[in-house]
Amino acid sequence: MKKKDIVPFKTALEKFLKEKKWSKKIKGYQIISNWENLAGKEIAQSSQPIKIQDKCLFLAVKSNVWANELNLRKGELIEKINREAGERIISNILFKVRRPQFKDG
Repeated sequence: MKKKDIVPFKTALEKFLKEKKWSKKIKGYQIISNWENLAGKEIAQSSQPIKIQDKCLFLAVKSNVWANELNLRKGELIEKINREAGERIISNILFKVRRPQFKDG
């Protein structure tokens, strides 16, 4: 192997992930695992990301009131998520009321 063939690990990993089309999935997992920092404490205490499928974030919320509130702020959330991801990975958010999974905070 020639010295000029050596590439930084980060570059090689990014190329590998892009070739396997895993980059968007990984970014989606990062959004889900980093939900509190991304959405803010108040929203995170009342909502929980379930999954991302076909550029749609499925979000569990603890009440219809929160579903309505977040629906009003949907555009803001989508913009924030995509900005954090560095690309358009979310184009819609669907809300599902699921009460028992949330901690009172």
